[in-house]
Amino acid sequence: MNKTVNKTALLVSFALAGVTGTAPLSADDRAETTIIPIATTEVSDELTGTVVVVNVERRMLTIQTPEGRFEVLHIPPEVKRLNEIKIGNRLTITDTQAVLVDIVKSNEGVRVGATTESFIEREQGRHPAGTLIETLTLYGKIESIDTRNRKIWVRGAQETVELSVEDPALLDEIAVGDGVVATFAHLRQGRVEAR
Repeated sequence: MNKTVNKTALLVSFALAGVTGTAPLSADDRAETTIIPIATTEVSDELTGTVVVVNVERRMLTIQTPEGRFEVLHIPPEVKRLNEIKIGNRLTITDTQAVLVDIVKSNEGVRVGATTESFIEREQGRHPAGTLIETLTLYGKIESIDTRNRKIWVRGAQETVELSVEDPALLDEIAVGDGVVATFAHLRQGRVEAR
């Protein structure tokens, strides 16, 4: 299991995935469902620079990094207040990729398929700031378990995949028919500061 430091992004990802990575559950369903988190991982990169070009019509910005590199950024249409960014402003963008994997035990059965979700959390303030969050959640079902070789086979919407299990103790907690939910979250946070 790979745990990471940035808990805020993971909490946002869990919230996007309905806390458990499954569709929202009624009170009765929650009483009959057990969630076993098995893996979380996250990687973040940060880009900082001074705005040198603003093209609102083409939704593009060019920044110069402290090292002197020029970076051209394509700004998605969901981002508002682009016209408020001025040459000379300092721009910081944090790009985070997070993956969450859960085993779902439910008396109601499990679903197989995929869902996507995208939304923006805008920050209030004098300068533009906010986070664009996109998630892809894949739902599968455990078809077979090989405890001796520490492998499981999970049926998804398109195919059945073979997965190796690093922690042998996990094999004692899962059974054929359990659900596997993998949520992939991409968070892009931007913040503008006047200089």
